[in-house]
This record gives sequence, structure tokens and C-alpha cells, in this order.
Amino acid sequence: MPDHIDHVATIADADAEAFEDEIIPEASLLASSLLWGIALVALILLPLATSAGKRDLGWVQEPWSWPLITLTAGLIGGFGPLRTFLADRRKPGFWQRANLAFEGMGRAMIYACGFLLFIGGVSVLGFTIASAIFMQALLYVFGLRGWRWVGIGLGVVTAIVLAFRVGLGIWFPLPPLMQLFPDWVGNALGEYL
Repeated sequence: MPDHIDHVATIADADAEAFEDEIIPEASLLASSLLWGIALVALILLPLATSAGKRDLGWVQEPWSWPLITLTAGLIGGFGPLRTFLADRRKPGFWQRANLAFEGMGRAMIYACGFLLFIGGVSVLGFTIASAIFMQALLYVFGLRGWRWVGIGLGVVTAIVLAFRVGLGIWFPLPPLMQLFPDWVGNALGEYL
């Protein structure tokens, strides 16, 4: 009797998707080195980004403790790829292959920048108006245009606002935009904006 059984092709093998994406080592090294640098900057800024907790519950529950632990672990674990990146970056053709790490990221960067604008817009325009603008911008970028999609986007924003405001009882402060209107507008609509 043979020690091993040869694989016999089946119908299921014909339907299985083959993993076609090849991980390019140079691209992986560049991406991991960039993340290592971001972790280092975050660790350096940690004392400025956190403050001491209001209650004495021990160091493990201080706002700085878990970011310190995870960032330090990430820096230690990422040091090997960083060393390899620094050693290999002068090899011919390294940067052409390394830049493939960012291939196809244009649309993701558009979404990320849009979300950052949304976060900034919440503090100026209020949650509801910023959400409505963000939703319409997303639908436009996705190619979902027309009055039907405008209505669907506004319906989704209305459902989200009602879930946060009424269902969960989460209220945001009155946005600075309301200062441009008479007081009765802020009093009537401010808590929903």
C-alpha cells in the first residue's frame, strides 16, 4: 500500500478560485516600514495625546497603557522587516517593485480623505448636515447618481440620525453653523443637526 495518495482532480477543483495575487516582497517591505514609522510617530506623540485617568484604577487602565503596549509590540515585531527594507532599498529595481504596494489605492485614498473631511465637517456643520453631504458624495463617487439615489441617501442619513439621537440618546453640541441663524432655528433644529 502506498504511503501517500495522489490528489485526483474533481469537479470541486474546477470551481475553486486560485489565489492569483502574488505578494511582492519589496512592496511588503515598503508597506511594513511605513507602518513601522507611523507606529513610532504615534508612540512619540502618545504623551501629548493622552492624559491621566480621572480615577486611580492602576496603570493597566490608564489611557496611555494599552497604546504603549501595542505600539511597542508592533515596533519590536516590525523591526526585522524594517532592517531588511533598509538593506535592500539600494538594489536595482527595488523601488519599481516596492511601489506596487500602492497600486490601485487611488479610490481608497479618495474615501479616506472624504471621511476625514466628514469628521471635520461634523464639528462645523453638525452631524446631520455633514452626514448628508458625506452620503451624497459617496453615492456620487460610487456612480450611483440620480434623484432616486439622492432620496435613498437622505433616507439612510435620517435613519442613522434617528437611531443615534432618539434610539441611543446620543446628542452632539450645537454646531457653530447655527450661530449664523436666529436663536429660534438653533432651539428648534439644533439638537437634530
